[in-house]
Amino acid sequence: MTQSPEPNPVPQALLDLRNRIDRIDNQIMDLLAERKSVVSEVAGVKKQHTLKVRDRVREASLLEDRRRRCEELGLRNEVIESLYRVVLTASRDHQAAMGTEVPADLQTAKVAVIGGRGAMGSLFARLFEELGQEVLVADLETTLTPKEAAARADAVLISVPMNCTVDVIRELGPQVREDGLFFDLTSTKTDPTRAMCESSRGEVIGLHPMFGPNVHSLQEQRVVMVPARVHEQSRWEHWLRTCLLARGFTLLDSTAESHDRTMSVVQVLTHFSTEVLGLALARSGVPVDETLRFASPVYLIELVMTARHFCQSAELYGSIHLANPNAREIVDGFQSSLESWRDVVESGDLVAFEGLFEETHAFFGEVSEKAMEQSTFLIDRLVERG
Repeated sequence: MTQSPEPNPVPQALLDLRNRIDRIDNQIMDLLAERKSVVSEVAGVKKQHTLKVRDRVREASLLEDRRRRCEELGLRNEVIESLYRVVLTASRDHQAAMGTEVPADLQTAKVAVIGGRGAMGSLFARLFEELGQEVLVADLETTLTPKEAAARADAVLISVPMNCTVDVIRELGPQVREDGLFFDLTSTKTDPTRAMCESSRGEVIGLHPMFGPNVHSLQEQRVVMVPARVHEQSRWEHWLRTCLLARGFTLLDSTAESHDRTMSVVQVLTHFSTEVLGLALARSGVPVDETLRFASPVYLIELVMTARHFCQSAELYGSIHLANPNAREIVDGFQSSLESWRDVVESGDLVAFEGLFEETHAFFGEVSEKAMEQSTFLIDRLVERG
């Protein structure tokens, strides 16, 4: 049996240089820790003077200064800019978590989070706690029952699986105080907001966080707000907006119907196309590892996003498809589009293919140029990670 050759020993000179790099990296981390400490002081000053966490003018000036410094030091501009954008994001998130934008006179409420042991429920439970609110967590395994939590709370947040959301809402609606708030985190809004309005007498606001619970930062993550039943000069709408803005979210107002219509594209169409692609790959007969040997950067991005999709909850994605009232229409549109592309490929009609291509390009318009820039950035980062 042939033995594997012994690996070449690492030269001492290389080991010495690696040790120097380790010492430098430790110094960088010490400086980042010192920077974070200063950022904490910055947060205190901003809070004292009621200033916003994000100062875009300051950020632009900082990045421009670091770019000039890059040129002086012979460093790659795009690498340092990427590094500082990550640092600035972490800085904003740290300031927001310290309650920098929380007004001193923010109303304190007792918030029941139903499903508060789940991923998204626990995220929002922590968020309200960080904002100084009293949080009651109720879930399947908690001593406190959902009914008890709802009855004791000023505001009741529903964060349970989609396939039981409406049932839970109808069960707990009668427990919500008439002067309280009933709100949810469901991916569709028409049925949940209707159920909240019908089963309770309090104010009703639907929320849809446009991100998953594992994001590294909440800063500028989008949350859709659907004020389904709010009183004139609503204290609850003001309270909820203040809480979410203070934590760094970007808020988007919508109606339930408009939200669900748009989500049929943003969620259903996107997920459906990913599922079709994944199943086609699975049935192609070509092993994933073999395709990775020949992977272009674009294929790698497609593969990563598809594989990511299928290591998550089938129940969640299935519920999104089945619950959206516009799902059938958007899936029919996908099938029609697929048939159009298939027809030109089968006929070998290059002119027809170019026609479909141009039709689609015209739809995206100026977005295409921005997409080229953003996707190039993603490709660079993905290739760097290997």
